[in-house]
Amino acid sequence: MAAAALLFALPVAGLLAGVGAYVQLPGGNFRTALKYEDVKGATRIAPFALMRRPVTNAEFLAFVEQHPQWRRDRVAGVFAEARYLSHWPGPAKLGAKALPGQPVVQVSWFAAQAYCEAQGARLPTWLEWEYAAAADETRRDARKDPAWRER
Repeated sequence: MAAAALLFALPVAGLLAGVGAYVQLPGGNFRTALKYEDVKGATRIAPFALMRRPVTNAEFLAFVEQHPQWRRDRVAGVFAEARYLSHWPGPAKLGAKALPGQPVVQVSWFAAQAYCEAQGARLPTWLEWEYAAAADETRRDARKDPAWRER
């Protein structure tokens, strides 16, 4: 599964290497927009930290260079589809469609998880991601605000 700018990592086990790179989210009760049979009412989200910005092409390239099994010409097909890093001009090379400071895209879930693990982090759960995305600059949950929805 390819994902656009997917790589926001959470530090695991309190490991906050580069603490400034993460923002602490307080957690709390949250109602998901999805309808789960096993989720009735609000779900408790534990406090967690999330990267302030997406992982860049340059950062993911450094990971690929250190872990060559994640190069697009070496990754096992079960872990990445044909679009995996297809915008890079070479298996370990950036170009006009993949500038160093841009968020990395066309990354499989497996590659994203491997990147996070290499950083001492993990991917957010669906509910953590939804909780973070529901916030704006001043409110934990801005989803009812038409201006927020427009953005």
